[in-house]
Amino acid sequence: MNIELIEYLKNFLSKNDLDGIIINSTNEFLMEYNMLELNSRYHLTGFSGSTGDVLFTNEKIYQFVDTRYHEQADNEVDHEYVEVIKRPMTQSYLAALNLYIPAYYKLGIVAKKTSKEFYDKLSAVLKEKNSSIKLLDADPVAEFNNNSSVDIKYNIFDVSIDIAGVTPDEKFMTIKEYAGDNDFTIIVTSLEDIAYLTNKRSYDFKYSAVFPAKAIITNNGVRIFSDCKIPYIGEHFKVCPFNEFETEVRALEKKDVYVNDSQMSIFDYNLIKKSNKILLSHLCLFKTVKNEKEIEHMKECFKRSDEALKVIYEMINSDTIYSEYDYAEALKKSLKENGALSLSFAPIVAAGSNSSIVHYKDSSKEKLVKEGDFLLVDYGGYYEGGIATDTTRTFLKGTPTQEQKTAYTSVLKAFLSAYNNKYGKKSSYFDIDKIARDTIKKYAPLGCEFSHSTGHGVGISVHEIPPVVTSNNSGKTKIIENTTFSIEPGVYKEGWGGIRLENTVYASYTQDGVQMNSFSHFPFETKLTDLSMMTDAEKYYYMKWQAASCIQ
Repeated sequence: MNIELIEYLKNFLSKNDLDGIIINSTNEFLMEYNMLELNSRYHLTGFSGSTGDVLFTNEKIYQFVDTRYHEQADNEVDHEYVEVIKRPMTQSYLAALNLYIPAYYKLGIVAKKTSKEFYDKLSAVLKEKNSSIKLLDADPVAEFNNNSSVDIKYNIFDVSIDIAGVTPDEKFMTIKEYAGDNDFTIIVTSLEDIAYLTNKRSYDFKYSAVFPAKAIITNNGVRIFSDCKIPYIGEHFKVCPFNEFETEVRALEKKDVYVNDSQMSIFDYNLIKKSNKILLSHLCLFKTVKNEKEIEHMKECFKRSDEALKVIYEMINSDTIYSEYDYAEALKKSLKENGALSLSFAPIVAAGSNSSIVHYKDSSKEKLVKEGDFLLVDYGGYYEGGIATDTTRTFLKGTPTQEQKTAYTSVLKAFLSAYNNKYGKKSSYFDIDKIARDTIKKYAPLGCEFSHSTGHGVGISVHEIPPVVTSNNSGKTKIIENTTFSIEPGVYKEGWGGIRLENTVYASYTQDGVQMNSFSHFPFETKLTDLSMMTDAEKYYYMKWQAASCIQ
């Protein structure tokens, strides 16, 4: 632990008359995969997960994590100073945070690193207990680190029209047509939305395909605010210096201004004058629904991604004993050899008991994959189109036990049931989650838990929202044609291991309803599959999948 940082933050609380402060994991663009060098939460607690904020107080440091990170946080933080708050799937971060904020509390939050949506919800909760929020213009952890930054030269490239399917100018005209005759202003602060609009990508910020920029769209065109060197976009686009964004937003008067408050910081939101009418933007849906060219490109990317995973299949079925690190390095090399230009996230390569850590990190040179060990591999890459791939398979070294076969087959049944179910055109992503969750609940061995959502959107970001395949209200939206998302049921038991089977799919409408179509065609583990647990329909689907897989 950095004791000097802790003392600095205690003094910060005193100087600002605060009882506590939220230390965020994100940057000012609210990116999920923030570099650890720029991650204030990481600098404070040492927890390296992609999400999970901290409540810092004079008495204690509270690290909040969801079910994906319970074990990882325990392993990474110093428990003398940090208490890990392990919230269950059924509890939101806000609900968990609220339990640690008493009445008449003064809480500081960093305005540039907190979404407008979360700020509103937090304000409402704190108001009920006569507590208050103080918006901070600067991040005290960043100030302690002398506002250190990573010098990144963004090499921005064009996505071919053969991949994107639509030019930036055509996208602008579609937005304008969607708005009709209405005068409109859309403020865009999501980097994924800007990458989509411009058909531009960069692989220079780790595990992303985006570049720093904000945008304002009006009837007259699109202004992109960025200090990056951006190639020509289109006749309806103009690139402006990044520091002009605030001035342009402040200058808006008596306009219908559309924003996405889940992707906009409260700092940016507060730049908008009250004379404007603020409305909800649905711009994110344009990138969520993929066109025919994008779907075809994703098929090709996943084909190459499947080819890359063959190296793991060959290694684990050899007589040689390899470490987690050996497998991870071989996979990264294979991804590159099969055309990946970047990784969409750090590969998860977890052996034995480590496989129960849902987002396991730092594959070990010391951890050998021995007889009877699971090897969970979750990986993805970026290719020419800047759209992520995401696939998970669980392998086994040697001969499985019956418990391992039962657990694996329960997950396989959950995937096959959710994937092949007959969905109607009013069915929701919630329905997909329920089928998978109910199957695991019925068939998984005692003590095995399905501790995360069944899936998430996949696109320019490996975790694209919308859609969300989950059991909470955010999943209760109907399945939209040509949305791309994962179906990834899993079971985990601490100290024993974990199994996850993930395929990224796209939804297509048929005469009978909605059909799932997998991009990946990597086979399942035959030796872990207990056919006696399967129905005749599941056996048919399983055999059909294996017959069409990339390994014969």
